[in-house]
Amino acid sequence: MSIAKRAYRHLQNHPYFLIFTLSFYLVYFSLTFAIALLAKQFSDSSIQLNRIIVSLDAQQSSLNSQPFKILEAIATQYNAKYNSILLIIGIAGTLILLTIQLWLSQTRKQEYQTYLLMGERVYKLTAQLIFEQLLLINSILLLILVSYSIFTAPVMDQITKIEAAALQSELEVNLEPLLSDSQAAAPPDFGNEGFTRFTIAPFLKGAFANNNFYQNNTLQAFLIISIINLYSAIVIGIPNAIILSLRRSNLF
Repeated sequence: MSIAKRAYRHLQNHPYFLIFTLSFYLVYFSLTFAIALLAKQFSDSSIQLNRIIVSLDAQQSSLNSQPFKILEAIATQYNAKYNSILLIIGIAGTLILLTIQLWLSQTRKQEYQTYLLMGERVYKLTAQLIFEQLLLINSILLLILVSYSIFTAPVMDQITKIEAAALQSELEVNLEPLLSDSQAAAPPDFGNEGFTRFTIAPFLKGAFANNNFYQNNTLQAFLIISIINLYSAIVIGIPNAIILSLRRSNLF
């Protein structure tokens, strides 16, 4: 029986394990995807605001660029914040995945021993365990990508509202010192509600007011999925290979 068929049979014969693992991956990758969208949103905001500042300074516009600089700094801070959260999520996911592998090594101890006594090679058994997990991981990733492609508009609307609320609240606090100084007063339209990168296009006298956030980057998505698969295979494969090698040496 091939490794792929054996992995599929195991998942099919253990529905509770299948449901538990799929649920974990669904919650984990959905949370990671949402944080990644927020990080990219604020990153795009920071880039566009920086372009506006450069444009205004180059054109020596009468429009005060200081509030734009404040917005750019806020967007950069939020981008760094969400990138830090992504790093924490990645570390936590790695530890949880390692814990799952250690748990499986105990619950499937008899199964492992049976295969090893039958002369199964350690690398083949390790490959089966990797294939089982990657099959579940990629199923969830595919589900998330398909769901996002269908519900892109409402998802991005919600992300935009979160961004607008964060920028607006921080902007009001940071603008108070400027508004108290008549020489550094903000432009009349700057205090409008919901002032974000989606409403600042009229202030920009250039050709880069277009928002490219919604453009699909298939190559980037493919690379990210490939990295997730490679990293997951390493995290799953190394501990299992070590455990199986130790058990094989104890059996013979």
